Amino acid sequence: MLIYSYALPVLMEYRLIAASAILALTYGLIFARGLVRRINVPIWLVMLIGAVLMVMLGVVSPSEAYASIDLQVLVFLFSLFTISSALEVSGFLTYVAHRLVSSSRKMSKLIGRVLVYSAVMSMFISNDGLSAAFTPILIESGRRARGVDVKPLLYALAFGVTIGSVAIPIGNPQNLLIALESGLPRPFITFIIYLMVPTAVNIAVTYLILLALFRNVAGDDIEVSAAEPRLKDPFLAKFALASLALMVIVLILSDILGINLNTPMVALLFAAAIYAVTPRRDEVLFNVDWQTLVFFAGLFIVSAGTVYSGILPILARYLPSPTSLVGIFASGLLVSQVISNVPMVAIYIPLMRSLGVGPGDVKDWLALAASSTIAGNLTIIGAASNIIISQASERRGGPGFSYLEFVKYGLPTTFANALVYFAFLKIM
Repeated sequence: MLIYSYALPVLMEYRLIAASAILALTYGLIFARGLVRRINVPIWLVMLIGAVLMVMLGVVSPSEAYASIDLQVLVFLFSLFTISSALEVSGFLTYVAHRLVSSSRKMSKLIGRVLVYSAVMSMFISNDGLSAAFTPILIESGRRARGVDVKPLLYALAFGVTIGSVAIPIGNPQNLLIALESGLPRPFITFIIYLMVPTAVNIAVTYLILLALFRNVAGDDIEVSAAEPRLKDPFLAKFALASLALMVIVLILSDILGINLNTPMVALLFAAAIYAVTPRRDEVLFNVDWQTLVFFAGLFIVSAGTVYSGILPILARYLPSPTSLVGIFASGLLVSQVISNVPMVAIYIPLMRSLGVGPGDVKDWLALAASSTIAGNLTIIGAASNIIISQASERRGGPGFSYLEFVKYGLPTTFANALVYFAFLKIM
């Protein structure tokens, strides 16, 4: 017993030191991408290495690592990635790319359309799934027209999917966690009532910010240089779109009628239907964004390391208490930059419960949703959707995001977005 009393503090100190070193290495490599030419390790691989080190060095045990992986989130994302993959394989995304560009004669108009379309669509498709689906459209747009600078379009997409996804529980994984685990009554209706108006305001504000940030290209003319493409598989495109629409309708109706459905399983049902009806199932499965699923699995384990090692409690001492709107917004914006927003919410839900935040504290839960989500506009690691866009672009020969460049554009955007959401929740 005496030996145990001495060994336990030593073990905790070791885990704290080891976890701190792993976090420094993991996020240091992510930070260095784009700054140091020789460091071009994919972000999903960096996170996977960090997860493996957490287990190998004993910060988390194998059983703790397995338990930390949220299968509900992974199943939900896999299902949405399947729908996105089907739309890409069918040729629908290429068709949309042409229509999007051909109807926009100026870069300013195209930036606005990308922002609005991605924001609206991300309310009903997970922002991660939409990022995976929409990035190829933008890369294809750059190939199909002259005068198109893809970089501002990628930022319009990144900011758009983040802002739009705030308003609906299924818009992103962290909203889904809050809707499932906070006990909020009628989460779909509640999110819409409190967050839809400030989301619309933020879309308009962000468009003005993007025009100012990219004023050197906003006035450029666009010239379409290719004939309108045809769908490769019209049936698959229609079936995937119908599956998406039906999934959203089922989830909204279940909320209105008070039917307790498992959201990830509903999404998986429609994904399975796509594989069942199309002979292109192998192509659809191969085209799923597996890298992002690996990134998420690694991220959950790395985040577990911050909990079991005691790093997060130490950080919490220097943050405002998450029992007031100011404290929740500060925590959501700052902690999401360290461990990304999904793990941040997964950790803060039980923390807020332990501090007395219950199902009736609607504004507190919605503040957590808004702040943790909008934190994704600050840095590249603030949201997984940023990683998805960067990786999907690089995989197709387009530009990626560097850490400092993203902060340069994200700082004014995040400040304005957070201010709008905070003000609306304060006066509601």
